[in-house]
Amino acid sequence: MTDDYANPWAYRLKWAYMLLLVTTLMSPVIYVMYISFNANGFGARAYDFTWEWYRLVFSDELLLNALRWTFSLAIVVTLITVPFAVLAAKYYKTAQNKLPVVFLLLAPLFVPPDILGSALLVYFKSLNSSFIWLGDQLGTAAFDGWFRLSFFTATVGLIIYTIPYAFIVVLITMGRYRTEQTEAARACGADGWRAFWDIEFPQIRAGVFSACSFCIILCFNEYTRTSLLKGGFDTFTTVLISQMLNTGMSPQSYAMSSMVAFTAIAIIGSIIIFTLIRSESLTRTARAKAEPIMSS
Repeated sequence: MTDDYANPWAYRLKWAYMLLLVTTLMSPVIYVMYISFNANGFGARAYDFTWEWYRLVFSDELLLNALRWTFSLAIVVTLITVPFAVLAAKYYKTAQNKLPVVFLLLAPLFVPPDILGSALLVYFKSLNSSFIWLGDQLGTAAFDGWFRLSFFTATVGLIIYTIPYAFIVVLITMGRYRTEQTEAARACGADGWRAFWDIEFPQIRAGVFSACSFCIILCFNEYTRTSLLKGGFDTFTTVLISQMLNTGMSPQSYAMSSMVAFTAIAIIGSIIIFTLIRSESLTRTARAKAEPIMSS
């Protein structure tokens, strides 16, 4: 949709600038995809197209195990973070003093990842030592390993990392929602859950799905916090970076990276397309309702 009074060349220049910006930002990802189809691997002068590396991905147990752990982290973090973000956004809209809420939720964005990861590492190490000492005093080993570096500690670090992004995305979508609709539903006899699920959620659904996508993508991309807080397992990024620093990435790693990138682009693209189609449909419906009814 364009404004009838806007300069069409200005509109085209804006789109050209946006496409140029996206292409510039995505060029490293596109280059990795390009390499993943080369039979001769990275740095080779000759380029021979092949699907072989994608077939070999499923025989690389190191990558597959790392992908399983990363996917498990992403699912658990998303299931915890997104509901918290929705509740936080709802509380923010009704809070009298909004500044403390915003400060607490957005504070992790302003702490460098290595500092935050190191602080959490020291915290969990100290907490684990305290619980071991408590178990020794009580003569039991039941408290040993409660806060040892593990899947749990990595999950906590990723939740702290992803909550600000999920909160912002949900809050932006929720900004268009009017609380009077919830009040009207409650006045008609609906309880709090039915009012949220039937009235509010359909209007903020795009933001919730976008927050889920952000959480999953951030979990796949995160390295610093995860490498400091994980236990005896490897994630996708830790495997790739360790290969890059030591032996160099294998062709299967390029193929797996491309598969993850393809999936992320498909998810984000689907959400954008769905949002645009939904917005256009709602606009047409609103225009149709606004038109005067012609008498027959």
